[in-house]
Amino acid sequence: MKAIVNIRLYDYETYYEDGYVIFDEEIIECGPIENFKGATEVIDGMGRLLMPGLINFHTHIYSVFSRGYDFNAAPESFTEVLEKIWWRMDRALTCEDLHWSTIAYGQESLKKGVVGIIDHNASGVIPGSTACIEEAFKTLGMHGITCFETSDRFLIDDAIDENMAMIERTGGPFGMHASMTLSDETLENITNRIGKHPIHVHVSESIDDQEAFDETPIQRLDRFGLITRDSLLVHGVHMTSDDAEIIAKNGAVLAIATRSNLNNAVGTVDYSLIKKNGVQIVAGTDGLGVNVAASWQDLYYMAKLNSGKASGVDFSDILEALKNGYRYYERLTGKKLGRFLPGYRFDAMLLDYEAITPMTDENAFGHVFFGVFDALDITDLWVGGHQLIHERALVNHIPVEAGRVENIWTRIGGDHVD
Repeated sequence: MKAIVNIRLYDYETYYEDGYVIFDEEIIECGPIENFKGATEVIDGMGRLLMPGLINFHTHIYSVFSRGYDFNAAPESFTEVLEKIWWRMDRALTCEDLHWSTIAYGQESLKKGVVGIIDHNASGVIPGSTACIEEAFKTLGMHGITCFETSDRFLIDDAIDENMAMIERTGGPFGMHASMTLSDETLENITNRIGKHPIHVHVSESIDDQEAFDETPIQRLDRFGLITRDSLLVHGVHMTSDDAEIIAKNGAVLAIATRSNLNNAVGTVDYSLIKKNGVQIVAGTDGLGVNVAASWQDLYYMAKLNSGKASGVDFSDILEALKNGYRYYERLTGKKLGRFLPGYRFDAMLLDYEAITPMTDENAFGHVFFGVFDALDITDLWVGGHQLIHERALVNHIPVEAGRVENIWTRIGGDHVD
């Protein structure tokens, strides 16, 4: 039984200026320091700030190995971005590549406070691919779920079978690429296999997806009964008011990845539709880096810009979305985190943060959002009570296998690679 003392604690609900936490895999006790009665091992938090670890609600782990590679492509549309970059890369990936990309991406994520990842995988190998990623999560000591991106560009039966095997192991959402790459026959096949099980799919990311059929992607998926409670719909850049209503009515969740949308020049989400219809939102990186704290900031600034006025977004909406995100993750994975209360997992990050202005229970989230998230100076991190970062260094750093990245680049077609 360990304790961390001499810390400030904040879990998006309660703030202690001088507190303690006692934990093993789960939190046993926490509160103001005057209530501390001792523990087997006591760690001095040195006045640092302790917060729950973060969740990346949508990413593509394999993208980490594209960094620095010149695809020699100049895509003019979003479909060309897929064809000339991402589809060109993913079809070259093996299970070993998926393992090592997860190790690399996961370690970077931990250093940004991310303890859990929801991944969306596509690769040249289908059977066994999701298990390769899951095993790498276990090697790292972090948690996460993945799926296979079912699409008509793959062998449909293999893609569906791989998702069903994943569901049997983890219960994660069924993976689909996007409406524009899925035929009616494929959608009907998926519906018949999964029933009301939630899905994980890109929707209305680009105008290409929005205009591929006579109905919007969300309307089309709903017609097949695939937008169910806790389905994870990603992007929603071009969704309509009717689409937002469908999402809210069915209890699905919208993952927003503003920076990726800007990078792909597809636009940004109309936040007014989200607000008006009460759509639950979470934040992801969509493979563009690992900094999900910055993704939450991007979401807020994007929403303010789109509102046309500096006061156009209620700051408390972002706080509620963050808190609801932990509850959503628990429904998907069974892992209870995001609060410093007995029975919650001890998935926490310790940060250096100098509060230049007074930090109180009333304004703590303002400090976190504009100060902590901006610097994200993480000194220590625990997942399930196990320390994975100590004094800013990974406790068990795993270097990527020598030659792995260069080998992938050569397979993609990088004749400029030595």
